[in-house]
Amino acid sequence: MHTKLELGRIAGIPIFLDMFFVLVLLFFSHRYFTAGDTMQLSAGILIIAGIVASVLLHELAHAFVARLFRVRIAEITLTGLGGVIAFASSLPPAALPRIAIALAGPLMNYLLYLGALEIMPVAASAAVDGRVIAFVLGEFAIINLYFCLFNLLPAFPLDGGNALDALLGKLAGPTWGRRIVGGIGVVVALLLALWAIQTLPGSLFLLLLAFFIAEQNWNAMQDSGRGWRP
Repeated sequence: MHTKLELGRIAGIPIFLDMFFVLVLLFFSHRYFTAGDTMQLSAGILIIAGIVASVLLHELAHAFVARLFRVRIAEITLTGLGGVIAFASSLPPAALPRIAIALAGPLMNYLLYLGALEIMPVAASAAVDGRVIAFVLGEFAIINLYFCLFNLLPAFPLDGGNALDALLGKLAGPTWGRRIVGGIGVVVALLLALWAIQTLPGSLFLLLLAFFIAEQNWNAMQDSGRGWRP
């Protein structure tokens, strides 16, 4: 059973949508569609579009920076746990290109955050219903700031973990670099899980994400040959 749908191509890169991504979107946005308010409904549609654009632009930033270092891109998939970029060739062995590729995604989200804050007052005053635009841009800014900060956490398979792995790989060797990041990542996952448990049931998705991160980093400590997916 195929769960991926090809949306098209951007700059020659196939873009796929995993159905789990749709379920996660509905989980986080259902309150907009069940509020019984026209403004909330309109805002919900725009926010969903903003989330999709944010995740896609995050992955495209990885892809375009990777291409600068002559890394070929196989595809990008939007999944329920974020975006996944598949490389068709090996990443450069040098630390600097790998760090640049890893950090390009969070940097894109930070720029989107700043851009949303910058245009929010102008767009809200120019729109027919400025309340909806101001609300949507505010939510868009917060979402992208969250994406930026979360992806910078020093844990696999997040971008912060991949950047730290590239740096430590040069300082301590690839095996020890990966093991160190894996150990830090397990601690990060435990802290996320503790935070999520204190705010259940609203943080159930974060708890599931913490378990996923814990598994990835535990495996990384024992398997130094595994690749990474930004």
